[in-house]
Amino acid sequence: MNLKICVTLSLAIFILAGCYTKREYYEPEFISKNMSFKNYLDSSLHQTSKYGAVLDNGNVLLKSGEVIELNLNKDDNFLGKYQDKLLVASIDGSFKVLLDKDEYYTTKFKTRIVSASINDNYLAALSVDNTIYLIDMISDQLLLEYNIGPSYAIDAKMANPIFLNSITVYPTLDGKIMIVDTASGRILRDAIVSSEPFFNNIIFLDLLGDKMFAASATKLMAIAPEGVKHYDGQIKDVLIYADKIYIFLKDGMVEILDLNLNKISSKNFKFAIFSGVIPKDDKLYIFEKTGYMFITDLNLENLEIIELNSKISKKSFTGANAFYYDDEILELK
Repeated sequence: MNLKICVTLSLAIFILAGCYTKREYYEPEFISKNMSFKNYLDSSLHQTSKYGAVLDNGNVLLKSGEVIELNLNKDDNFLGKYQDKLLVASIDGSFKVLLDKDEYYTTKFKTRIVSASINDNYLAALSVDNTIYLIDMISDQLLLEYNIGPSYAIDAKMANPIFLNSITVYPTLDGKIMIVDTASGRILRDAIVSSEPFFNNIIFLDLLGDKMFAASATKLMAIAPEGVKHYDGQIKDVLIYADKIYIFLKDGMVEILDLNLNKISSKNFKFAIFSGVIPKDDKLYIFEKTGYMFITDLNLENLEIIELNSKISKKSFTGANAFYYDDEILELK
């Protein structure tokens, strides 16, 4: 048998094996009750991020549930609200900071901005080509422009930069965080969260007390005065709430860690595909893609399993007090 036939047969076997691989989905052990989406947005979700969403009609949905009429273009992305200002990025690199719907500051980058935040007169941004920027908006001065290196994919859960006292911390698209002196724009240090070749965006970045937390899809890192610690796993999402870290894994496991990354407990929602979580008071509301909502206490006990009237097969967004799916709203009472 010649080499060409061997290669063809091997490829055919690989394809056929893939066709017969059965995907397993979450199956509830019990159903506490059924629940329906009862309220509606004035338009369907068009683009979503961790910090807000753009509707098909160009309006912006904030985490608070407020809808702002902006009439954005289809190619515009909403990146968040900071100090009463809205951040909007366009595909051509144009960038707008809006205050009361009016242009507070505008600029043009070489490529599209995928992550940004502001603090007072400073704008921190990350572009699609993995370049970080720091701009003084009052003087329109570019304090920093630094290309970190190549990247190959962008996750909708991409984190935004954060400001802390005199420093700015940037997430990157290739598994790093960059720490910059805000006043001078000088890079102080970087830290590698993970070094995977693909899908290595920083999807979580937060500060709590004297600790900094950053996560990619495969690793959570905690930086504290006493040292650096890591947690490894196939991470779907991360939540820090009530001095606990909740890690939602891609196999349906939820793990609770303390702020030193020590494991406290876990709960297995076997094969669940998590679509979002909302912490509210002393409960977690966890949404699952095949059409369920889990309501638990903060220890992942006293579980209620709610069957929703729809699978989460289109775009969704988790607000502070409601879950949004397509054009539907499920308000948490």
